[in-house]
Amino acid sequence: MSDRETYFQQLTQRESDLAWTGMRIDFKRIDEWNRSSKEAWNVGSGSVLHAADALTEPHQVSHLMGYLLHTAVDHLHALKTLLDDATAQHTFAPYTLIRGSIEAASTALWILQDADPELVTRRALHLEYQNLWDQRRATRLVDKDADFDKERLSSLEKVINLNNLTTAGVKKPLHVSEIIATAATTFVLPNSRLTWQMCSAAAHGRPWARQFLTLFEANDDDGISKTLSGQLTSNQLALAVSLNNACEVFDKARTVRNKHSRNPGHTGSSFTSPSPRLHFVTKRLFTAR
Repeated sequence: MSDRETYFQQLTQRESDLAWTGMRIDFKRIDEWNRSSKEAWNVGSGSVLHAADALTEPHQVSHLMGYLLHTAVDHLHALKTLLDDATAQHTFAPYTLIRGSIEAASTALWILQDADPELVTRRALHLEYQNLWDQRRATRLVDKDADFDKERLSSLEKVINLNNLTTAGVKKPLHVSEIIATAATTFVLPNSRLTWQMCSAAAHGRPWARQFLTLFEANDDDGISKTLSGQLTSNQLALAVSLNNACEVFDKARTVRNKHSRNPGHTGSSFTSPSPRLHFVTKRLFTAR
């Protein structure tokens, strides 16, 4: 397909209607998640997170999980508010919110991928150290001699030592793409990686993803000129697919967090059971060319 043909993609009315139907289903889920995120949730005695919290005090893993999931649903709810309540449809901004939600929820899944408190602890401490590293790097933008927060570093090092780990073992840089890839593989979320990459392209102004994420409303085209006159517009179907993929990642992270908060003898149905998915997509948007 040529660049010119790619630019002139359009949705049928049916495709647009199906996209909005799918997004409104996800909007209802997001509203419920946002409401429940304001409610207290308990870490049950004997649960994976209860044991991990004991191993990481005062850097409790459950607190980190709460922060990550709040971040993820906050992004989703902001998008829901933008699209449904404010009825505003931007071209690229929604993908920044989707990207942020996938990153936060995938990070929670990466930490919780094993029902083993020691492994959960190790990954959480890795992220805690990365947080301190990022804080120092940001502070050095205004104070070139700034160092780690001494009190927090000392506290974290004590926890690291108590778990028979070393600072060297938890400070290896970890790229978010590795986290997302691991979460996608472990929890069978194959669409999350490509969705995240495309959302990142939209957030950073990388043109390669435009043929998948945008439509082009053109003025008169003679088919010869190298210059196309018109404007890029939002592709509702691409947005609906991306939003649904982000919702699936968050839903999985929330389910796993809740499972690891219960005593193993009272876990209920397995979180690995396939979750219901939307089946309104009839177009392969993300096929590599």
